[in-house]
Amino acid sequence: MLRTALLTLFAFATLTVADEKPISELDGTYDLKEFFQNGKGSDEKGAMSTVTFKDGLMTVKLTMREDVAKFTLDTAKKPAQIDFQPTTAEAKTTLGIWKVEKGELTVVFNKHGPRPADFRGTGEGVVKFVMAKPAPKKDK
Repeated sequence: MLRTALLTLFAFATLTVADEKPISELDGTYDLKEFFQNGKGSDEKGAMSTVTFKDGLMTVKLTMREDVAKFTLDTAKKPAQIDFQPTTAEAKTTLGIWKVEKGELTVVFNKHGPRPADFRGTGEGVVKFVMAKPAPKKDK
């Protein structure tokens, strides 16, 4: 399940940003805290170690590989939107929403249909990731 969700998430091609603030707001490396698919929590999150947003690219480090993707943000919409454009002609654009709240980044997208309306992460084909920036390491 996680592999399918990630493959859907990482098949993108172009980056368009409405303004620069969201990119700087997303910039950083996050640890996956929660993963939901079809409204149900999953213990498959162990396959993903970190997600990094930097310079308009999203890099996901998995147990056995690393995936890099580009994305489109629209912060004029509420909730803010994130769209993933596939690189293959037969794949559809994946529509999602995102928010940063109290140091946690939440991304909810639909693998098969319309953009999710809220952050509950419920519904057929809906995937939800909740990520947090790790605490800074203290010098010894």
